[in-house]
Amino acid sequence: MNQKIEKSSSLNIFDVIYGLITLAFVYIFGYAVKFFDLFGLGLNARWKPGEKLQILFLAYSGARNTGAEVRVGECIRQVNQVLGEENVSINMTTLDLKEAQEYFKNEKVGFLPMNAVFFWDVFKFVLRNHVVVLVEGSCWKENFAAALLFYFLYGAGLAAVLGKPCFSYAVDAGKMNGFNNWLSRALSKRMTRLIVRSADSKTVLETIGLPGAIIRVDTAWSQEAKPLKWGHHMLSQRGWDGKKPLIGLAMQNFFWWPVVPDFVRWIKGVKEYQYKLLYYYDYDENDKKQYAEWTKTLARFMDWAAGKYNAQLVVVAMEALDNQACRDLTSIMKEKAILVSCNEFVGTEIASILRNLNLLVTTRYHAMVLSMPGAVPFIGLSRDERIRGVMKETGLYPDYYVDYSLPDLLEQLQKRTGQIMENAPERQRIAGTINSHLPYYYVQMARLGLDIRQMIRESFLGIPIKAANESDPLELVPFVPPELLSAVKQQF
Repeated sequence: MNQKIEKSSSLNIFDVIYGLITLAFVYIFGYAVKFFDLFGLGLNARWKPGEKLQILFLAYSGARNTGAEVRVGECIRQVNQVLGEENVSINMTTLDLKEAQEYFKNEKVGFLPMNAVFFWDVFKFVLRNHVVVLVEGSCWKENFAAALLFYFLYGAGLAAVLGKPCFSYAVDAGKMNGFNNWLSRALSKRMTRLIVRSADSKTVLETIGLPGAIIRVDTAWSQEAKPLKWGHHMLSQRGWDGKKPLIGLAMQNFFWWPVVPDFVRWIKGVKEYQYKLLYYYDYDENDKKQYAEWTKTLARFMDWAAGKYNAQLVVVAMEALDNQACRDLTSIMKEKAILVSCNEFVGTEIASILRNLNLLVTTRYHAMVLSMPGAVPFIGLSRDERIRGVMKETGLYPDYYVDYSLPDLLEQLQKRTGQIMENAPERQRIAGTINSHLPYYYVQMARLGLDIRQMIRESFLGIPIKAANESDPLELVPFVPPELLSAVKQQF
């Protein structure tokens, strides 16, 4: 399969215009507020003793993206845990209020509905809050949408101009074009802390002139799953006989990204490939052909796996946008697959289902993360640094990472599947490797809790925060699996 070079490496004129608008609004709005506040208007909220600390989470919530929702849910839980619900109010942006209210109904968080053209809304939110936090994993990245990058940079830039602490909550940084590197440096250089979730991300930030990032881990690691038997029961209800091995694929369409602002199509009222408002998928005829070829290759692989190993196939849509890709795949497969969709299941449920698998092939980072506490062998089928980062940390990268653009993709997937499915000692080795690395992720989550406590103490002298034994990881992490507790405490 002959794939193209990533489109995200090129410069889009509409993205450049949007980025320059972002930069201009940071300084126009920011300094206008500072000017008017010279006359005592008090537009820029400042924390005062006796008040709750207002913390703004700039998130990608309400889009029914399992990874985004799970990781921000753990951010909410951890901040409330380490600072104390009585001391803080977390206010989270959302693109869909109804979805967010349903997904986070058990969390202590307020919701801030936001327009996809974010400038005015984010400006208001930054004014009203005391701390700005970048919580979406795909932060300093452009392969999904440069506009998403600009959204975070806008919040960070406004926070700097208005004198408010701002930090990134264990996020990623990836390869970007020269303009986005420059804009990232210009608007991120005054952030209070740069906290990333991999060594690769730290290197990227250093390369573009943002040194000093702290390496932690993705916050989804502390997500507690429903019991294994719940996932077993759910799969049985959907046609699994309870005996066949389960081979899963977390599927997506790599080829319609990035989303770009297209003023011309928006003014003309074009609806085809419209994401939201003036944002459109960058999806041309060549992309469509490559996506069709990619889907056929994965369908052939899944049908082969079902026949070769007498397996029950499971296709997983981790994000609402993946549903169509999953339907496209299953429609051309000869074997019947169970479809698991994030439109139906939440993160705790999807985690339980994933941990019942005998093998996971994943294009989605958070499918990997949520499956690993179940020691499920997996093949990373990816195009960026997120899956690569964890696989390098665990040592599984050389054997089980597959670049999606390989011309012999089918053969590579079959080879690695055979290594796992036909070799019990290899399955045990992979499980042992995963289990040996799991304590590290929970230890890093605990250290992330310490980072937050330290930042708040330094930024707001005399502020009350929850008393905690900072030597006990259980007081800093929302959840640690009981079987890992001893190892986590020892490493911490």
